[in-house]
Amino acid sequence: MRKTRIQVVAFVGWLCAAGGVLLPAQQTEDLIVYNAKILTVDDASFSSRLGTIAQAMHVRDGKILHIGNTAQIRGMAGPSTRLIDVKNRTVLPGFILTHEHPWDWGAVSPATLKKVLTDDVVVTRILDRSPEENLRAFPGVLAEAVRKARPGQWIYILFTFGENYEYAIRGNGPYGRFGLDPKVFDIMDGKRITKEQLDQAAPNNPVLLRDVFVATVMNQKAIDESIKVFPDPGMNPLAPPVPGVEYAGSPSRTPMRWMLQDVALREHYPKLVELQRLSMEWWAGYGMTSFSSNVYSPSNLRVFREWDRRGQMAMRNMWTWNWRPEYFFADPFSLTDLATRTGEGSDYLWYGGAIIAVGAACTAAQPVPSSKLAPVPEQQVEARRQTCAYSPGSIRARLLHDFVKAGGRFVNLHTVGDQDIDNIMNIIVQASKEAGMTEEDIRAKRHGFDHGVMWPRPDQIAAMKQYGFISSGDSFEIPQASPAVFDIYGERGASWVVPKKRLVEGGIYNSMETDRALPSTNFTIFSAGIAPLLARQGWDGKTYASDQAVDRQTALKIATTWGAYYLLREKVLGSLEPGKWADFIVLDRDYLTIPEADIGKLRVLMTVVGGKVVHLVPSVAREIGMRPVGAQVELGPAGQW
Repeated sequence: MRKTRIQVVAFVGWLCAAGGVLLPAQQTEDLIVYNAKILTVDDASFSSRLGTIAQAMHVRDGKILHIGNTAQIRGMAGPSTRLIDVKNRTVLPGFILTHEHPWDWGAVSPATLKKVLTDDVVVTRILDRSPEENLRAFPGVLAEAVRKARPGQWIYILFTFGENYEYAIRGNGPYGRFGLDPKVFDIMDGKRITKEQLDQAAPNNPVLLRDVFVATVMNQKAIDESIKVFPDPGMNPLAPPVPGVEYAGSPSRTPMRWMLQDVALREHYPKLVELQRLSMEWWAGYGMTSFSSNVYSPSNLRVFREWDRRGQMAMRNMWTWNWRPEYFFADPFSLTDLATRTGEGSDYLWYGGAIIAVGAACTAAQPVPSSKLAPVPEQQVEARRQTCAYSPGSIRARLLHDFVKAGGRFVNLHTVGDQDIDNIMNIIVQASKEAGMTEEDIRAKRHGFDHGVMWPRPDQIAAMKQYGFISSGDSFEIPQASPAVFDIYGERGASWVVPKKRLVEGGIYNSMETDRALPSTNFTIFSAGIAPLLARQGWDGKTYASDQAVDRQTALKIATTWGAYYLLREKVLGSLEPGKWADFIVLDRDYLTIPEADIGKLRVLMTVVGGKVVHLVPSVAREIGMRPVGAQVELGPAGQW
C-alpha cells in the first residue's frame, strides 16, 4: 500500500507541475522506470555488441543516476519518486538524427497545418492524391481558395508525395523514380503550373505552392512580398541580382526554407511558434530526442532560442550555420566568431559548426551502356557527373579553406557525389596544415558530411579514418535512389549508396538521417531510417548492394550513440548510462527479438527527454495513471494506440 500511495502522489504532483507538453528543463524530477528491457547501448565500439541490458533506471533532475535490476532500483525510491512500470517493454536511447529538419517539415505536415493555419490566417489547401489527379484538381482548388481569401491574404497550397512517398521524383540527389515509374512526374517544374497562371488566377493575393520536399512555385505578389523581407539576392534568389557579385549558393537561398515561415507568417508569429511546437512534438513521437540541422532561417533561430531560454525545448538540437557565407566568411570578425564558437550553447541548443553551400553529384562512376536513364536529357547525367561544387579555385573552395584555416568545424553538409568528397577532404587537410594543425588536431574537429547518396567509395575510407571525418547517412536514399543509381552506374555505383557496412568496417563514425517530411507519410524512423539499413530494398522491391547491409544492433548504434559523437555530446548523450541525460523511448515490441521484417512496424509508446515525458500514447497512459501527451497523440494515429 505504501508504494501505491507514493506512486499516486508522485503522478498527481507531476501532472500539476506539467501543465503543458513542453516542460521547463529546470524542474526537479525523480523518476524510476522498472520491469523493462533496457538496451543501454553503452558499448560504442564498431562491433554488434550493444553492452548492458538492464531492467530498471533511476532518473533525477533530467539525468540518469543508476542502471540495474528492478529490485535494486525500486529500492531507491523516495517519497516523491514517480514510478513507472513499463511491463517488460523494450527501452532504447532516444534517436539522434544528424541531418533532419523538423522546422521545415512542420510547414508541410497536413495534420499540423490543418490545426494551426485556419482560413482566417492563411488559406491553406492540401492536395494528397497522385500527381495526375492533383494536377486535374488544382485549378478548382485554387479558384475556391481565391474566393475564400481576403484581398492581400496569403494562399498556400501543398502537394504531397503520397502516403508511402511513392510520387517523389528524386531525393537528396538527382536519383529517384523519375524515368522509371510512369506515374511519377514533377508537378512543380514551373511548366505544368506556371507563375503566369497564378498571376492571372489570383491577381490580388500572394500564392505559394509547395511540395513536401524543396520545390516551390509562386506568383508575382508572393515574390514581391519575399523581396520586402529579404531584399538581398545573396539571400533571396527571387530578388534582382547585383551585377558583378558572385554568390556561394548557400542552401538558405532556397525559398522553401523561409517563404511560409518568415514571409507569409511574418505577421502571425504565435501561429509559427505553434506550428513549430507541434512539429517538434510530432518528431518526438517517432522517438527522435536530438537532431542537428543547418538553421536555415531567422525565424527558426528565434523560436528555438526563445524556447531554450524558457526551458521549453521538446528535444535537443545542434544547429549549424549556413547563412550568406560569401558575406560573413569574408569578414574577419564574423569568420572568427563562427569558427571558434563550436560547442557553445545549453543542454538543449548548441552550435556545431557551419557549411558553405551544398555539394554536387559529381562522381568518378561511369554510366553503364545498358542504362535507360543516362540518355534521357532531363537526367543531365553527364553534366551532373562532371560538375562539382567545391572544385579547386571556386568561391566555395576558397570560403571553405578560409573557414577551416580559422579553426572552424565544417559539418552538416548536404552532398551527393564522391568527387566533391575528394575536393572537400583535400581542402580541409590543406587549410588545416597551413594553420599549423596536426593530424590529431584535424581529427578532433570532427568535420562531417551528410547524406552519403553516392559516397564514400572504398578508396576514400582510409583518408576519412586518417583525418577523423564522420558521415551522416540518409537511410531513405537506399530505397529511393538505388534503382536509378543501379540503372545509370550499375552494381559499382549502387554499392556506393549509403554504404554503412563499409563505414563501420572502416571504423568511421557514422550516423542516421531520413531528411524527409515523414509527417506527410505513413513512415516512421523505424520504417524510413532503421529498416533500409537492414534490408537495402529499393522502391521497386529489389535488393541493392546487400553486402552493405548492417545488423539491427549496428543500426541501433548508428541511430543513437554514434550520432551523439556527431553532435559533440557523446559524454552525456546517445546511451543510457549513469551521468548521461535521460533521453529514452519505450517500444510496443522487443527490438532485438521480433522478425527483422517487422522492425519497420515498431511503434514508440513513450518518449522522454531530460526526464520529461513529451510523447505518451493512451494505452500506456491508462496503465500508469498519466494523461496522454504529444502531437501524434492529439492529431495523428498514436491517439488510437
